[in-house]
Amino acid sequence: MMVFRIVFLLLVMASAGCTFKQAKPPANLQFSKIERVANTALYELHFTSDVDILGPYKSLIGVGLLCALEDDPDFSDGHQMKKFMSGSVTDDKSGTHLDFVSHVVFSESVANGNSQRNLSPEEIKKLLANRKFVVCKFFASATMIDTYFSNAMYVPVEEILKAVDKH
Repeated sequence: MMVFRIVFLLLVMASAGCTFKQAKPPANLQFSKIERVANTALYELHFTSDVDILGPYKSLIGVGLLCALEDDPDFSDGHQMKKFMSGSVTDDKSGTHLDFVSHVVFSESVANGNSQRNLSPEEIKKLLANRKFVVCKFFASATMIDTYFSNAMYVPVEEILKAVDKH
């Protein structure tokens, strides 16, 4: 009986370091709208998906939306973008089960990626002045599973700038 317990514990410890691939295909996201929340640094970005992106995860660590504000669309784990837009993702209660909202802020990574600061409306406008769109991806992290990423969603800069200008 003792040998069985030792073998079982060894198998558990060996599998604890492993991660499994997601069986879920990458979602296709479609931008709907973006609105500034009063006169704050927070924006609500609404979008739809062709699959339930918040669906059946076990032991979820976090979900969110990440957008590249510069020419650095590297969404891989461990990569820190210099200037980005990010936020949590929840169901959009005003829509269907495939409508979502992300409460995002525009940020800059500082102190070698150890912290971040919010970008001002003026900095956002200057940064996006010559761009047509911003590339975003939804991500979901769970224990024992590789981070899930959606396909790219393209958010029109024209819509972002309208939201930034509203006070």
